[in-house]
Amino acid sequence: MRIFEVLRNPWYLALAIVSTLTVGAIYIYTQILGILHNFWFWLSFVPRLNLAMLVLFSVLFGVAFAYQAYLWRQPKACSLGQKTKAAGTSGIGTIGIFLVAQCPACASLGAYLLPLSVATAVSEFGIAINLFSIIILLFTLNYLGAFKK
Repeated sequence: MRIFEVLRNPWYLALAIVSTLTVGAIYIYTQILGILHNFWFWLSFVPRLNLAMLVLFSVLFGVAFAYQAYLWRQPKACSLGQKTKAAGTSGIGTIGIFLVAQCPACASLGAYLLPLSVATAVSEFGIAINLFSIIILLFTLNYLGAFKK
C-alpha cells in the first residue's frame, strides 16, 4: 500500500507522529480546560471505548496529515482539486471530534461554542460522531489513494 511506502520515509513518519501527538494534546487540553493537573482526573473518567476512538482518530489524523503533506510535495501524485477536497474532508472529521466530549464529566469545546440544544444533541450522539470522524479520515486516505498498491 502506498501509505506504508510514504511512512517508511523518516520525515513523513516523524510528521505523522508529531501531528498525532499534537492533535491528541490539543484535544485533551480543551477537555481539561487548560488545567493540566486535571489530566489524570479526566483520564479516570473517560470510557475506554471513547479513549480508544480518540487514540484511533489521532493516529489516523497524523497519518492522513503526513500523507497529504507527501502528496502536496509530489506534483503529479494527484490533481490539485483532489488535494483540496481531501484537505477539506479531513477538516470536517477534525471539527467533528472536537465537538464531542469523550469524558461524561467534561464539557467539549462545542459546549462553549454551540447553543445548548445543539450541544445536548452532540453529547447524545458522541459515539456516532466519533465513528463518523474516523470514517471521514479513512475515506480521505482512500480518496487520496493511500490504500492502493
